Amino acid sequence: MTNEKETISKEEAAATLKSVDLTKRDAIKSFRIPLLLITLISLSYSLIVFSWGMAEGGNMWALGMYIGAASFGIFVALYLYTFRLLGIKVSILARTKERIKSDLVLLVIFGVIFIAGRQFRLIGFEFAPHIAALITGCYMTYLLYKYPTGEYLTRNKT
Repeated sequence: MTNEKETISKEEAAATLKSVDLTKRDAIKSFRIPLLLITLISLSYSLIVFSWGMAEGGNMWALGMYIGAASFGIFVALYLYTFRLLGIKVSILARTKERIKSDLVLLVIFGVIFIAGRQFRLIGFEFAPHIAALITGCYMTYLLYKYPTGEYLTRNKT
């Protein structure tokens, strides 16, 4: 493809797209943020889930929610700032249909776990907030480690 007016073949276009995809995937893997920051983000979100599940009308667990929310905000800001220092632009809002669908599914999953932890405790299962916090913390750690920029790239089958 030396001239701009030439058309490229289907195979060349597929090879170029595959090369771009591999480059993007390698860049994301090489610029993964520190595991400590991922752990702190997940722990602070788990603190919010656990404290909300344990709170009953203004007791000390409400303070845990406030501390968790403040630390979650600080750690997410550091997360985004780390990517900015590395030269990677992380889009906070979804722009493609696939990303919108996956973000909505994640919102429902985290929302259901968040609400279920408290509701199951209110009906008598005392360890529900503990389990909900553990599940959300582990799942958030997995998502932040596996998909650090929030983009879910399809796997190559070749």
